[in-house]
Amino acid sequence: MAIGLFRMRAFLLALLASLPDHMAGHLDWGAFTTYGSFEDLRREQEREVLEERLGGQTAVRRFRRKGFVAVAIDGGAGSGKTSTARALAERCGYMSVSTGEHYRALTALFLREGIPADDGLALRERLRTVRPSTVLCGSRAQIALNGRTFSESELRSPPVTAAVPAYAAVPALRRFLHDYERQLPAAAEAAGFKGVVLEGRDIASTVLPNADLRVHLEVNLAERRQRRAREGLVDDVAGRDRQDQKQMEPPAGVWHLNGTDLSLEEVVELLCRRLREMEGP
Repeated sequence: MAIGLFRMRAFLLALLASLPDHMAGHLDWGAFTTYGSFEDLRREQEREVLEERLGGQTAVRRFRRKGFVAVAIDGGAGSGKTSTARALAERCGYMSVSTGEHYRALTALFLREGIPADDGLALRERLRTVRPSTVLCGSRAQIALNGRTFSESELRSPPVTAAVPAYAAVPALRRFLHDYERQLPAAAEAAGFKGVVLEGRDIASTVLPNADLRVHLEVNLAERRQRRAREGLVDDVAGRDRQDQKQMEPPAGVWHLNGTDLSLEEVVELLCRRLREMEGP
């Protein structure tokens, strides 16, 4: 399996190199992972073989280039995860990923196709035909499903906001997105970023348990409600907390950062300071 993927990527790399610049520039790099050299391909082959031996557990960390950083940020609705991840990525030259948008994109897809969250068989069958890919918008990574991206208004629409907790609770859907999200550090590295920031509900515990920096961003309920209201969102923050309780349980070893009384700039500065401390003198 790994050798077959290695040969396929080598072929794609050679094909890409043979294309004129004006054609290559129109390729969606997220449709497949592009590597800058055959040495990168060799390292990816080794990683896949190791993952296969470990029963699918991610082992990306030991194959990253020196200096590449992975940051995992968890927290409840309205805690500022997305804004923090984007600001940190811009400041540090990282790629930012809002995994909540992944769940919203699949929710929008299933709502449009009339597949309810409680029809597990139909959901599993449909997921077999969904191909996720990554599209870059500056430092932001956006998910595309079978080549289709989703606008902010679609992802934040009231029907999607109301339905996303039910779809996000479906185990098959979570496994589908976890598999995709675990590939994103390698994609960020291949795209030339210095690191990656993933934010969501269970990034530190499930998606990137070996991230260099794992943070649980904590903001009290009253402040989070006010933030959602300022954003024009009408979702039930307390209800989201109850629905997401299992996913939001922070694992041991994460840094609990209370941002209730901090500005976005102050939170980002604290994260940057912790990253500098981790680098050492």
